[in-house]
Amino acid sequence: MADKTWLIKEQVPSAIADKFVEVHPMLVQLMWNRGIQDQAGLDQFLNPDYGDDIHDPFLFSRMQDVVERIFKALEGDDLIMIHGDYDGDGICGTAVMLSALREVCERGGFTAFDEDRVQWYLPDREGDGYGMSYGAIEEFKEKKVNLIITVDCGIANTDEIAKAYEYGMDVIVIDHHQMPDVLSDKALLIHPLVPGEQYPFKKLAAVGVAFKVACGLYKHARDRGIDMPEGLEKWLLDLVAIATVTDMVPLIGENRTLEKYGLVVMNKTKRTGLLALMEAAGIEPGKLNTTDIGFKIGPRINAAGRIAHAGEALKVILENGPVAAKHLASRLNEINRERQKLTRDATKVAMAKIEGDEKRFIAVVDNSIRIGIAGLVAGKIVNETGLPSVVMTKVGENYVGSGRGPGGFHFVEAMDTCREHMITGGGHPQACGFKLEEKSIASWVDAMNEHAVKTLDPERGPELHIDSELDLALADWELVDLVQKMEPYGVGNEMPKFVSRKLQVVAAEAIGKTKTHLRLTVATEDRVMRQCIGFGYGKWSDRLTLGDMVDLVYEVGVNEWNGNRELQLQIKDIKKV
Repeated sequence: MADKTWLIKEQVPSAIADKFVEVHPMLVQLMWNRGIQDQAGLDQFLNPDYGDDIHDPFLFSRMQDVVERIFKALEGDDLIMIHGDYDGDGICGTAVMLSALREVCERGGFTAFDEDRVQWYLPDREGDGYGMSYGAIEEFKEKKVNLIITVDCGIANTDEIAKAYEYGMDVIVIDHHQMPDVLSDKALLIHPLVPGEQYPFKKLAAVGVAFKVACGLYKHARDRGIDMPEGLEKWLLDLVAIATVTDMVPLIGENRTLEKYGLVVMNKTKRTGLLALMEAAGIEPGKLNTTDIGFKIGPRINAAGRIAHAGEALKVILENGPVAAKHLASRLNEINRERQKLTRDATKVAMAKIEGDEKRFIAVVDNSIRIGIAGLVAGKIVNETGLPSVVMTKVGENYVGSGRGPGGFHFVEAMDTCREHMITGGGHPQACGFKLEEKSIASWVDAMNEHAVKTLDPERGPELHIDSELDLALADWELVDLVQKMEPYGVGNEMPKFVSRKLQVVAAEAIGKTKTHLRLTVATEDRVMRQCIGFGYGKWSDRLTLGDMVDLVYEVGVNEWNGNRELQLQIKDIKKV
């Protein structure tokens, strides 16, 4: 694997810097790197305001129709089915809709909210696949469902929606995925990317779109004289905070505001199930951040949909009984540990299969790998090789796979060059899902490899984006304070990275039970010293000796232990010079 390619952001132009004479120059640089060039943008970024930066839900063109249809269902004898997806976004979005409907029912005096009136359905990843299925529609018909509300799916299920209407059901679609060639002309669509849609922010996660529907319901309820206190919808933001991170939508604009307030709510959450999940994950309420969501809460929720059933995660979120919640959270822990083991074992199998492979596009076909972890394994391969990778396994009569790619490779563009070899496929620039017939696998892989050869520089390693070069002496507590002001972090606002050059190694030691991490002390010519930690960099302890010179890419942070706070740099890459 080629070394990482360091890409350092250009220095902020003086014409921009001159606008912020009272702002710390490094903060101006960091804002510039994130596309912020004026005071209004800086103020909104650093101090999101719920009142000013959250858009009116009725800017969605069909919102009025949607809330009226839902109230019609609540006032009548309609059976409502919330049809979510099996990932964290679909699970949390489903929980948002269930919570909002419960609130409206209880405060509005409608028929008791119970399983006879409002039900939920999450598909099985392996058995049902993504989105609405004809099998689900048939099941809803048997149950005499009147209204289907999809969350995080449905926009591409034009034919299935038509079947639902044929059976006398209405459908509301709450989604954020890419637009299909043909949209349903029957369903009520709440989706920021629908052609002609005027809603101003286009990058909401599905949970964010569901939150907007909940806000619309609450406002409509107030207009009808129901006692719905102003701001009541904020108690749904704990769920919004989780899925906005796990679905990796950009933490900019309205998403940033939702996430910032969502973290506040998450740290004060009243949900017994979430408190049990936080305890199981070793998180102290009041101190949770986006990193905790991304690496502790999210994986546990997603693990259910990967190797068990997404309903197990939804039940944790909805559970009000402390004993039951603790039991369900413990079960999610077990599922997540199993997911981790399956991923480790499958990654070893996959890596063994690609030894000696000189292609620029890596494809692993192995029926022992479960489809729920295929994307995770593909991601591990990318980390090891720096090459676009897919992992596929047989599901039914065909092969289903997931892919991950490095910067510089665009999966959707690549698949567009060989659609004739595919049953279906879609995704994002650096991630995809697809389905192939067995006879088409070789030709599809060859076509994808051809695209990779054309678009990827074989000498160019994975890209590492760096915010600024920095004198090591300036990696200080003042910089830590600046960096903390920029929270919450996520896609579109990654933790700032800095590079300091020609640092002398003072000490290097492999640490941890398996010696996989590196504790490093470096110094400048002026004897400015800093302590560093490199997770996964343990092998560097054998490559570095006292007096070696290195260039170091790092994030600034704090190491807290036994009541002490110590400035610590987290290593992101090392190069000997």
